[in-house]
Amino acid sequence: MFKEEENKLEKRKNAIDQVKIPADKLHFAVRQGFEKAKNERALKRNIIRKRSTWSIVVAVILLITFVTSITVSPVFASKVALIPGMDKIVALIKQDRGLTAEIENDFYQPINLSQEKNGITVTLDGVIADKKGMVIFYSVHTNQMDVGSLELKYIQLWTGMNSRYRFDLNDSVLPLTERKDSQFFSSTEHIESSKLEEELSWAIGLKNGEKIEHFKIPFSYKKMDVESKNIVVNKEVTIDGQRIKVKELIVDPIRTVVRLEENPHNSKKLLARAFDELELKDDLGRTWSALPGNSYKPLLNGDVWDVPLKESFYFYEPNKLSLTFGKIAAMDKDQAYILIDTESKAFLKQPSESLFFNLKVENEKVSFTIEADNNNDFVYFPRFTDATGRDFIIYYKGLFPSTANYVRGSLVQVSNEEMKLEFDLPWEKFTNPLRFELDSYPSWIEDDVKVDIK
Repeated sequence: MFKEEENKLEKRKNAIDQVKIPADKLHFAVRQGFEKAKNERALKRNIIRKRSTWSIVVAVILLITFVTSITVSPVFASKVALIPGMDKIVALIKQDRGLTAEIENDFYQPINLSQEKNGITVTLDGVIADKKGMVIFYSVHTNQMDVGSLELKYIQLWTGMNSRYRFDLNDSVLPLTERKDSQFFSSTEHIESSKLEEELSWAIGLKNGEKIEHFKIPFSYKKMDVESKNIVVNKEVTIDGQRIKVKELIVDPIRTVVRLEENPHNSKKLLARAFDELELKDDLGRTWSALPGNSYKPLLNGDVWDVPLKESFYFYEPNKLSLTFGKIAAMDKDQAYILIDTESKAFLKQPSESLFFNLKVENEKVSFTIEADNNNDFVYFPRFTDATGRDFIIYYKGLFPSTANYVRGSLVQVSNEEMKLEFDLPWEKFTNPLRFELDSYPSWIEDDVKVDIK
């Protein structure tokens, strides 16, 4: 342990011991808000299975408070003392036990490369990378303007002219932070991919007023050569009559994934955010919960689900571990779609407790209203099929679909309680009725079920 650094940390801690700021609650409230916004944007982009973790630190003064108001392990403090620029991202790391353990085990690779444009400096602080993906740490500093006035347009990874990762908001933007009167912002981007080369360029687009500032920073790194710690479970449970098997846990340094399998003969359809409340708990009472909105099927038409956790426990060795599901988003399969006849201008089929009304077919367009109060899950339609099974993509905005079978559409908020979906009728011949699958809906099942993992 470096005594000088330890003394500095202790002095800084004692200086503000009387200041009571719930740093963890503030951090996670901001983080969850951004995760929710990103998940809704992802659903609006054809429910792309993007699995990306956001965490936000709101100002330098709060950063100092975070660092000094939490317990710092000797190992972690020594690593912080050794790594240049580490002070900027300590608060991000300390809110994630998985990332903290990775720092302590020398997984963090400092990059510290910056680019400045028009008073905005973007820094690629460092990365943590294994065979399954990476976590990118970056920060934004402004000289004269409030960093809260900037908005995120995109984050990308490139190899030469080839894109390796894209988070694009197309015609939309996200604010960097809701906090005002600050000139510093720091965040992470969690990228899951086994195909990342070790020579990359990281790019970020920030909207500054009416102008978009484009930053691109080439960098190199090394993937940590470690193997997954898989825990085979293969235990089946029944929840409200639905059979779900816990197959295994895939534990890597930057991500732990719970792999589940639904029985194909179940009477209910699992929806897009089926496992948001899944949680693991060990014998010491420590919990690891699902990353909301990020459960996905590796094979779109398969029965297997992967549920990423917010934090990895790769460097933890719990003696006992159990799993609970909480509420699971699901609805009866025979209720999980709507049918529209454009000739009779009527809903032929809807869920028994429907959110859809006011159907109109006029001027070669179809529209209907969706009840959307704040308690309802996000309902969205990326496509529909006609009676022959022909698939049509609804193109809202952004990149054009790769298929020729698409129609232009829009989804707009018309009030606090209602949204309106409108789309063009296909110009090619189609056969009624049109079928819209429900992948997200305010419907859940729940049972008091616990699975012993180890």
